[in-house]
Amino acid sequence: MKIKQLWKGIFSFPVGLVREYAYAYTEKQARMVMVKRIADRQGVDAGFLLNWLTQHPAKHTIKLEMEFTEDDQAKN
Repeated sequence: MKIKQLWKGIFSFPVGLVREYAYAYTEKQARMVMVKRIADRQGVDAGFLLNWLTQHPAKHTIKLEMEFTEDDQAKN
């Protein structure tokens, strides 16, 4: 069984820095979750924000913050 990992995103927008966390299986999935949350808070379309991030790749980073693993011994 796969376990979601904790990802941390730092986004540098013209109005300031935004830090966001998300549990996801992959970095790509975490990016989408974070983009949707930020877009909702800012009142913009998620597609617009995703396009902006694609045009400015140096303006954001998403890294694995904490990795979880399944303990096989705990199943007994």
